[in-house]
Amino acid sequence: MATYYVDPYTKYYEKLSSATDVSSSADSISSSMTESRAIIQGLNSTVSTSNWNELGLQQISQNIFPSMMEYGETINNNIDNVIKAAVSKATGELLPEVTKLKEEDEKLDGYKEELNNLSEPTQYDSDGKETAAYATYKNKKSELETKINESKTKCEEYKAKCDSVANAIKALDSQVEDKEFGSSTGTDTGSTDNTGASIVGSVEGGKMIKINVSGHEFYVANTRISVTDYEQYINKVGLTQNAGFMGSLCSTLSQVYACDLMRGTYTARSTDAVSAQSPCTRVGATCESTNEDDVKKYLFDEISAGRVCTLQATQVMTKVNGSRHVVTVVGFDSSVKSYKDLNPDTILVLDCVDGKIQTLSGYERTDGKGHNRKLYAMKNSKGENTYLAHGATQDFLSKEVNNATWQAKHGKGNTTVTA
Repeated sequence: MATYYVDPYTKYYEKLSSATDVSSSADSISSSMTESRAIIQGLNSTVSTSNWNELGLQQISQNIFPSMMEYGETINNNIDNVIKAAVSKATGELLPEVTKLKEEDEKLDGYKEELNNLSEPTQYDSDGKETAAYATYKNKKSELETKINESKTKCEEYKAKCDSVANAIKALDSQVEDKEFGSSTGTDTGSTDNTGASIVGSVEGGKMIKINVSGHEFYVANTRISVTDYEQYINKVGLTQNAGFMGSLCSTLSQVYACDLMRGTYTARSTDAVSAQSPCTRVGATCESTNEDDVKKYLFDEISAGRVCTLQATQVMTKVNGSRHVVTVVGFDSSVKSYKDLNPDTILVLDCVDGKIQTLSGYERTDGKGHNRKLYAMKNSKGENTYLAHGATQDFLSKEVNNATWQAKHGKGNTTVTA
């Protein structure tokens, strides 16, 4: 009977060993969607340049067709950045490891069966000497026991590798772009203060600012660019996942927000601009712990000191409930007195999915589509479930945030950031 090659590894093998055309299917869907977008774009050009001026023309050409093209682009991005990556990991990494587990577990069963079938002969002859048959039996038994232990070790290693790859595949769900049909962002969203956030005062000796979000009071880090101004900027230029920018890289985009807010810059909507500044090296101080309170204390201390940070959170609005997402933590509810008061309803974030200031739970969202996120514990390399937050490094703070020379050259107002 199998010891290690059990559910879910048996399911992994059964599904993946027969999935011979899944990669080509993903390519085919992506190609079809690209063709469909081209057709829609052509139709839009035809309608826009036609002599038809009836009621509804503007709605079709400026809203419906653009929304359809953006929806198709989102599907393409999800296929290219998520599905293909998942397929590659599943067929190129998980299947080989689970195959090794299957084969080794079969060997283990064979060794165990052979050991159980060994018959112990008479140990001593009439002269009191160990018989040759018993010596052979003893050697064979020792050999099989060694093979069993070695096989168990290999199975444990293969099982751990399978779990690691499977978790990496599941984590890709956090990179899925959400896009509702009809929610076209266009190039100018007009009024972008989506949450109704407004600055109403300062607290903690100026380290934090008191703001009002949809009629509720919060304290946010007093960064060089106010979080309300930055919210308007990212929505205006489309620096969000829902606008099709860096849809697969929530961790990087959330760090871009943190960098910009603290040093007073506006990163351009360009992957080159993001790559040039390497945000992960600037927002690279790490708080990782199996204890959720440790991360909450880190968040509380950073915000209270006037610095924003990033937080590993759940992405519960997807079919795979609870997959990982990363958000930029900017503040907390005015009722919070210590880290012990922090929870999804009191932690205030700027979410890179939709570019809105909201609580982690999103309870105050007026559109009724709060993300209902929580702090998320994800397995690390040691197999431990750990909570994770990142903040500004001392090097980043001294060289850019609190450096008058750097600020004079690159500070508030810049929209093109280089390393």
